[in-house]
Amino acid sequence: MAGQNPRHPPQGVPAQFALTLLQEVAAIGRDPAGLLASLGLPFTQGDLVAGRMQVISDHHFVQLYGECITVLSAHANRERDLPPMSKDEVDMLCYCVITCATLEEVIERARRFCAMLDHRAADLSLDVNGDEAVFHMATQRLRHSVSGLLTDLNGLSFYHRLFAWLIGERIPVSRYDLYAGPQVDRATLERFFQQPIRLGCPDNSFSFSARLLAKPVVRSYQRLVERLSVFPFDHLREPRDAGQFAEAVEHIITTRLARQQSLPTLEQFASVFNLSRATFQRRLREEDVTLDAIKQRVRLKLAEELLHPAARIKVSEVALRLGFSDVRSFRRAFIEWTGDTPDEWRRRNPATPRSD
Repeated sequence: MAGQNPRHPPQGVPAQFALTLLQEVAAIGRDPAGLLASLGLPFTQGDLVAGRMQVISDHHFVQLYGECITVLSAHANRERDLPPMSKDEVDMLCYCVITCATLEEVIERARRFCAMLDHRAADLSLDVNGDEAVFHMATQRLRHSVSGLLTDLNGLSFYHRLFAWLIGERIPVSRYDLYAGPQVDRATLERFFQQPIRLGCPDNSFSFSARLLAKPVVRSYQRLVERLSVFPFDHLREPRDAGQFAEAVEHIITTRLARQQSLPTLEQFASVFNLSRATFQRRLREEDVTLDAIKQRVRLKLAEELLHPAARIKVSEVALRLGFSDVRSFRRAFIEWTGDTPDEWRRRNPATPRSD
């Protein structure tokens, strides 16, 4: 929760959060006992009420939270006769934005994706006023619906955490503004979502620094596939994902080379992550790697893919795509990496290029 070291996220969730969700599920006519039994969780609602469990494991809570929010969302949609947005559609939205270059492009593509879902998703928009950006998520929930409140709060938090995860850094916001305004235990919600919450607003939104809109997307497709096993229900995970700083740097290099763009300098890389040069280098040292080593690893992997006989690409073209000034520089580097010239490597490796 607030004040804890972001490198060491809390292990377990207070049972009160789970009890609050189950009480709301019961309020709309669903049986909490049946819901818990269907998930195969090793506790009952009675255990929570009696205080026999103070903490629920992260894994079990993600399961419970996902099921409860799904149930509450379906109810909130029925209240307004709205079709639901499925988990598959949420996943597809994530797949659509992973190839964006910047956070601003992510938000615009998410807006366009949701606009195609015929009211199964919220209407997204972005306002930029000077140094402040405001992300809006307009829905058609009933203002006094607790199910609607929890559904919209989960949605707003989902976008906040998705955006932060994509750019590899936290996005500070002052609060979550919610359209709904029913009487709820707001303190419990604020402790869980780790943000101040204001109810009864014109729509659902949060504000953040407009400078973050230019931040590049630093996550890979493969990392997204892994993330979607728990997204959007993993509220305890930090967006940065400690221990994966080098991966974010590698993704930027890979993307720039694929687009045949020049690679950032050390100072430019540090600026991308809003770090000093010294701090950027220290973060890489913590993962036992250097910027030059990452560049060489990415270039070698791409070189092997482009040099594969099936690609039918000239060595001079490979050199150009990898950002070398001329083919001789590329040949020297490739011999240093592999011990072979590019032509020798082609003759030795006629099989499918490695995928690791």
